[in-house]
Amino acid sequence: MLYDKAGMTQLIADLRQYHSDLVAVAGDGTSAVDTSSDLGQAYSQLKSAWSDPSSGQENGALEAVIAAKNDWDTAYADKCLTTLDAVATAVENALNNALAADAKVGQSFA
Repeated sequence: MLYDKAGMTQLIADLRQYHSDLVAVAGDGTSAVDTSSDLGQAYSQLKSAWSDPSSGQENGALEAVIAAKNDWDTAYADKCLTTLDAVATAVENALNNALAADAKVGQSFA
């Protein structure tokens, strides 16, 4: 069987890194407001800017931002992160299967 072990290994590492980079920028999509991500921090700053400092009452426009952020979290977590993880796992499994098959063939000649 012809496959590129180094290329597949690098692809797996790249896909895992893309996943980590996306989580760092936009969170993992599991919480409505992930303040550890850049997007979550921007939301927090916007909320602070759109809230009355004396009463803490929020500007009505913030509700639209929250709804859009919730939609983003759902689509992002369900589609983007899940797909990246599934592809990385599939490539990793394919590589492991190919290596196992090679080992069996190699043992039969030993």
